[in-house]
Amino acid sequence: MKNILVVSGSARKNGNTMSMVKIIQEEMERLDTDVAFEYLYLIDQKLDYCIGCSICLRKGGHNCPLKDDKEMILEKMIQADGIIFASPGYAGMVSGMFKNFIDRFMYQDHIPEFVGKPTLIVSTSGGDGVMGAPKYMANCSFYWWGCHVVDIIGIGHAFYTVHHKSKLKYTRRLKAAAKKLLVAAIDKPLSKPNFRQYIYFMFNKTELEISPTVMPYRTDVWREKGWMDMNYYYDTKINPFYIVFTKIAFGLMKLVYKNLLGKDADKALADYVQNN
Repeated sequence: MKNILVVSGSARKNGNTMSMVKIIQEEMERLDTDVAFEYLYLIDQKLDYCIGCSICLRKGGHNCPLKDDKEMILEKMIQADGIIFASPGYAGMVSGMFKNFIDRFMYQDHIPEFVGKPTLIVSTSGGDGVMGAPKYMANCSFYWWGCHVVDIIGIGHAFYTVHHKSKLKYTRRLKAAAKKLLVAAIDKPLSKPNFRQYIYFMFNKTELEISPTVMPYRTDVWREKGWMDMNYYYDTKINPFYIVFTKIAFGLMKLVYKNLLGKDADKALADYVQNN
């Protein structure tokens, strides 16, 4: 049995965004009866606002001082064979509750626990700015997390509803994404990182080279997993252009830090994070 978790940032359980996710579910179940869906509606969870204490970065997310449903949500995501992250687009952005979800799990940007996790991103809006929310989810969270993002879908629901050809086009896209997620959940392939994913990996690695004591827990995790000695989270072919670009860009980053903070850069940054 392959378990698919839907993390929904919609306040309406039967709203436009969830109706698109249902199409994905129906297609996956049609392709393989050995698939089980679970819906985690953020509106039903107790997830307090992040207070910016940075304890998750320094000591690990499990030490967050806010005692709510975060660890339960984390465990469900870890156990899932694939995840669908879904949020309506409001003013070109995710919903407020989904933004809070991203804030509470932002430490995953630096201490990822979902490397290679099959992931599908779905969002709807009325018509304009349909890709604002789904691109934000990918670029500001799930690429950072190291997820295997099989597709990023933004749907203009007004066009889906009133224009027959648009409905057919979006439906085909959703069904194709369902197949991609199913294959990824079964085979769990380790995909080659795109440019943005590789930059995020190298950014984290470079930060640790500059200042290993700023976030001690992150440093321990990266060393334990051997990522400091690797070109990516796992053995895969990297586009040569990515390698050349990041060597230049992050070489300059090291020089800037050195010129600004001198030889005590690590201590200065550690003191800042500790006291702010």
